[in-house]
Amino acid sequence: MVRWEQFDAAEYDISFNEDKLAAHGISAYDVMEVLVNGIYVVRNKRTDKRYRVRGRTHGGRALELIVVVEGACKLRFITGWDL
Repeated sequence: MVRWEQFDAAEYDISFNEDKLAAHGISAYDVMEVLVNGIYVVRNKRTDKRYRVRGRTHGGRALELIVVVEGACKLRFITGWDL
C-alpha cells in the first residue's frame, strides 16, 4: 500500500513509460521534481491500482500524472499532461 500522505520517493522503485510521457513533453526528471515538491493524489474510481498525481516542477509547471501501483513498493508513471 502506498502511503501518499507521507510519500517519500526514495522508498519506492519508480519506473516510467518514457515514450508516452515524452509525447506530452514530460520527462522522467519532471516527474521526480513533482514528487519531491509535494503532491495531491486522487484515486482512479475504476481501479484501486491507478492514481492521478498532481503537482509542480521546480520551475512551477503544473502537471497531472497517471501512476500504476505495480507492487507494495513499485510505481510506474505511464502518462501525464499540463494542467
